[in-house]
Amino acid sequence: MTRYLELKPMEGNGCTMQGSGGTTTVGGPGDDEYRQEMLVAVQTGDEQRLKESLSHLSPSAINTVFPDCDGEAALHIAVKYSSLTLVILLLEAGAQANVKSVKGKKCTPIHFAATNGNPQILRALLNKGADPNSKEEVMGRCPLHLLANSWKKDEENNYTECLDALLSCNKIRIDMPDTKQATPLFFAATKNWEFMARRLIEKGASLTAKVGRKTTEDIVRSKFHGLLESIDFSVIEKPKRQFGDELYDALVDRDINQFRNVMNELNDCGDKNMKETALEEKRGKYTMLQYACEHGLPEFVEELAKSGASASQKVLESEMSALLYAARNGHYRILEFLLLALKDGKELDKGLKQKDRKQETVLHKVVKREYGVDEKDGVDFYRCLQLLLNEKYKKFINIDAQDAFGNTPLHYAVLCDDQSYVRLLLLNGSHLGIRNKFGTLAITRIQANVLEEVLNDSIKHNNNLTDKDFEIILHYSLLAPTHTPWRPETECLSFLSRSSKHRRLLLHPIFDTFLSLKWQRIQQYYIFNILAYTLFLIFLTIYILMFHGSFVPVEGKDLENVNTTISSSTTTTDGKLAGKIILQVLITVFLLYITIREGIQLFVSWKLYIFKLENWLEISIVILTLVLLFVPVVGESSQQSLSAWLILFSWIEFILLLGRHPYLAIYITMFTTVAFNFLKFIIMFSFMIIAFSISFYLVFQVDENFSTYSGALLKTLAMATGEMEYTDLPLSTYPVSSHLLFIAFMFLIVLVLMNLLNGLAVSDIQQLREEAKLVSYISRVELISYIESVFLGSPLEYVLPGPLKCCEGVKESDDSETTCSSSHNPFTKLLDWLGRRILMFHSCLNRTEPRIKLYPNREFGRWEVCECHKFSLKESQIEAAKDIVLEKAHAVSHHRFSGIENRMEEIMTALTTLTETVNNHVLCPSPQ
Repeated sequence: MTRYLELKPMEGNGCTMQGSGGTTTVGGPGDDEYRQEMLVAVQTGDEQRLKESLSHLSPSAINTVFPDCDGEAALHIAVKYSSLTLVILLLEAGAQANVKSVKGKKCTPIHFAATNGNPQILRALLNKGADPNSKEEVMGRCPLHLLANSWKKDEENNYTECLDALLSCNKIRIDMPDTKQATPLFFAATKNWEFMARRLIEKGASLTAKVGRKTTEDIVRSKFHGLLESIDFSVIEKPKRQFGDELYDALVDRDINQFRNVMNELNDCGDKNMKETALEEKRGKYTMLQYACEHGLPEFVEELAKSGASASQKVLESEMSALLYAARNGHYRILEFLLLALKDGKELDKGLKQKDRKQETVLHKVVKREYGVDEKDGVDFYRCLQLLLNEKYKKFINIDAQDAFGNTPLHYAVLCDDQSYVRLLLLNGSHLGIRNKFGTLAITRIQANVLEEVLNDSIKHNNNLTDKDFEIILHYSLLAPTHTPWRPETECLSFLSRSSKHRRLLLHPIFDTFLSLKWQRIQQYYIFNILAYTLFLIFLTIYILMFHGSFVPVEGKDLENVNTTISSSTTTTDGKLAGKIILQVLITVFLLYITIREGIQLFVSWKLYIFKLENWLEISIVILTLVLLFVPVVGESSQQSLSAWLILFSWIEFILLLGRHPYLAIYITMFTTVAFNFLKFIIMFSFMIIAFSISFYLVFQVDENFSTYSGALLKTLAMATGEMEYTDLPLSTYPVSSHLLFIAFMFLIVLVLMNLLNGLAVSDIQQLREEAKLVSYISRVELISYIESVFLGSPLEYVLPGPLKCCEGVKESDDSETTCSSSHNPFTKLLDWLGRRILMFHSCLNRTEPRIKLYPNREFGRWEVCECHKFSLKESQIEAAKDIVLEKAHAVSHHRFSGIENRMEEIMTALTTLTETVNNHVLCPSPQ
């Protein structure tokens, strides 16, 4: 009788599932509706509806598992409720016969067919490749177990047909034990199903298998009297030996001798298919090799690896391989065995690039150290990392691979207190400038001294220090992106410039020379920006002075007449009108450039843009200029005020632009630092000034300067700067109070507060002068980052019709350096061309081995960068690199001499001990 689920609304459409062939990905967003239709059709038994939905679904979408249906696929549900027609439709459409549910016992459809005793569905599944030996993962029971356990006497014919279908399979294994070592024959005897017990015995089922203290034979004899005597055992064909079961039992019992004996017999049998099945068959969650790696059994791993067990085979549910298990647990001996096996099998590339369900590689697993501690026997995560980064294996590993959260191994390494992992990763080329999905750089947690050691190690040298061809090599692998060349190259330097602990490292020769080379590539854009803004400022200033600089306000009744006179006397002539139009056009052209520049910055990162004060200054300039040029303003006084503010803002912006130049940055930094500190200080003490202004307003009201509170406040502020005008104050009105208030004001404000502000300014300036070079480097980093953000900002991919990547349609993993000649958008082409010109690693430095060479002892040709562009380096930069090489050489020599001294001390101690021993035996011989 066909039974169906009650139709229930589904909240989730499905998720990824695992099948016999590997992880199957669900269909795209367009499949959601038809997946839902398929589920409803199976739930309700609607054959026509199922046909319609299947015609629109790919095989991967058909195998979707539904979390709200116990993690089962549509085929599970159809088999579970015995709908043969629907099962056949699903199988013909591409449903996998071995698909596993992802919840509960993780059954395959054949488990439900055996439980229900449905022979037609069972045969349909077997014909489509269903595994007759598959086990559910809670009790480890196969279809024969479930068939015996579910047997019903009133439906015996159905169960008998199911038994015949299973026993007719060539691959059937009749003695498979469950987790309690019970075989199907034990279940049949326990359930009193004599027919199944007889058929299994006739197929060669073992009677010696033990469950607890009893053997299967004991149970059969107690349940079925005379059964064994009625069977002719001489004609029963002995079943093939199950080497896999014997190996697994020895593995679980940790019996290495038994394991080796069985393995030798398996190797000697000569049946490659039997050997492969025994070694690679999944038992529960693992294959034997995966089990040995997970539980840290190096001797068993060595035997399995020698015999050809696959180190790269994955567990379907978690996508974990034996190599990933070994790395996750930090078993360095096991990892070594597996790497050698992969090398012998020429599978290093495949094995070392594998990722699990969380997209973590073998490097992620080692660095995270989430399963195990170094104190355990055979566990050493650092040694595992050293092994993986060995020259033999490093070329097969993507050291900057990102997991599902965008984290590289370096991101996880910096989270641990032991920064030796960080140092090793950086020395082997891990990139500092990669952000995860949360926008975090790994460099944020790296200790400054560790980073400095790595930078020092990035400077190599060849030949003798005194040779003319003495060569210093500066490696930039820390800064070079591995697989994404079209990204900003100064992100990590930008972080360093903002970190008080790390910013001193900008002076290191690695960063110093890179910034110098980068500045030479990028300074043309800065110069162009300065020139464009300078012309805009000149034209704007001329325009304002010529056409808005003649208004003279007067008082009284003649105001209208004066204005009329001035207006008539300044009537624009034809020549002036032409000049005005020309200036307006020129100003508009440069204003359009400024607007486009600001618009690009806004789209690149609007959050950063709106929180930067200078950007609001630039927005104000754009708006005020537009109003001045194109919006008629009522009243000359309003135009004069608008022009005054526009001139002020424009020239301040010009000063700020000049201050971005590295050599001028110290001065603008002095100004902004002192201004900011003054502002904080004044805000804190402004209440005292307000209090004095109110007091003066109350006692000096007879003076016209203090007749209103606003006037009193302005006068008080002027007095605070030193403009006292003591004799003009009406001190006689309130002789005692006014004198005391004035004395208090002069002491607290003029003497104390103003001198304190002066001292604060001097202190800030002195500190900035001491850090002038560092301030210059920080300014250079900020300027380069700013220009990079304009041309390489990712939001442009959404604003513009064409991407800013190397070529449309090129995958991220494609390292080809093609040009975007196929792009038809001229604006995209322009930005692409400009963007490529500011990158160092894409054109000037080789990304696979980015480096430059210095020759300190040569008179000419003292550096080699690249052949495509001309670069220059300062003498101080070359000398700084040479100093580090000398310090390293001295440290090595000192270490060598210290080692020799220690060795000499050990030798002298040994000689002294030997001398004393000889003297004792020669001078004081023992009595005969």
